[in-house]
Amino acid sequence: MIPFINLRKQYQSIREEILHVTDLVLSGGVLMNGPYTSSFEEQLGKRIGSDNVIAVHSGTQALEMIAQYHMYQNDTFSPNNELTVLVPALTYPATINAWMRAGWKVVIGDVDSRGNLDLKKIPNKQEFNAICMVGLYGHPVWPNLLNDEDYDWLRYKILVEDAAQHWLAEDQITLPIMKAISFDPMKNLANYGNGGAIATYDSESANWFRSYRENGKPNWLVDGTNSRMSEVDCAQMIVKLKYLDDWQERRQEIAKYYLERFSHYEEIGCLIDDKSVHQHGLQKFVIAVDHRNHLVEDLRNSGIECKVHYERPLHEEALYSEWPNPGALSVASVLSRRVLSLPFYPELTDSEIEYIADEVIAHAMH
Repeated sequence: MIPFINLRKQYQSIREEILHVTDLVLSGGVLMNGPYTSSFEEQLGKRIGSDNVIAVHSGTQALEMIAQYHMYQNDTFSPNNELTVLVPALTYPATINAWMRAGWKVVIGDVDSRGNLDLKKIPNKQEFNAICMVGLYGHPVWPNLLNDEDYDWLRYKILVEDAAQHWLAEDQITLPIMKAISFDPMKNLANYGNGGAIATYDSESANWFRSYRENGKPNWLVDGTNSRMSEVDCAQMIVKLKYLDDWQERRQEIAKYYLERFSHYEEIGCLIDDKSVHQHGLQKFVIAVDHRNHLVEDLRNSGIECKVHYERPLHEEALYSEWPNPGALSVASVLSRRVLSLPFYPELTDSEIEYIADEVIAHAMH
């Protein structure tokens, strides 16, 4: 069986380094808020171009903390004056859950053909205070967007990125935006367990987040929480950061191979194209096919494990069905019934990639 992801294979390739730094941390006796946390935050900041990075317990908590920050900063908030955020219909429920827990009202918007929030379909731009963009599967979310006069209204909204999937994508935007990053084991840069980070645009907000992640220390001015990455986590992530560019390069090679193989078949659509592969975050390689569930079963019988991201859009889940939406959510509904994520990780061998492509083509055309 070719697994959807092979964490053991990656671990074996860096095992000695991981064990070495783990021993260094445990032997040193500093387990939280030590030099490895500071170093990881600094190195990650250089990687993404931010001087203000805060390591936290998970990507979900990173997004919830950002939502809480903007709630604290909004002087007009009261129970009778709700703050409202626009989120895409096709995303992991953690996106909407984080905002709900922070007290925000949520509006669900439809997506474009790639699965990203479609800002062209928003009829009432005064309906919400903030926009939470999700780069589904690793898609960039702002390419040339703010150079268009039709989107000038975005400058007057709170802009946030749930960047769990797309933080490695190349985006073109200069506005102040906070990003929530995830190091979930399924991600390109994965922790051995939970992990996340906030990338913000100034030291003032960074200090707020550092206080919030420690229950309000040192001045107890916010009712924060416990949301830290340990020194062991950060030391291990520093090791992985060294290999990230090589891993991304290999993902790009695999993506190009899939694209070339599938480009000859109209029945197999790809949610990434060869023109954008260099800007893509390459978190997942997703195809769109009819009879998706049959293809999943056929590939499983051929020894290939695939996943669906996601089987239902948010507005079709019972928990969120009552939340308002700004119009028809047809694209999200159609995409959710056609998308299929293929095995896509650096440790795949050339023969495995070829076999996956062969089997996808054979069964999709059947």
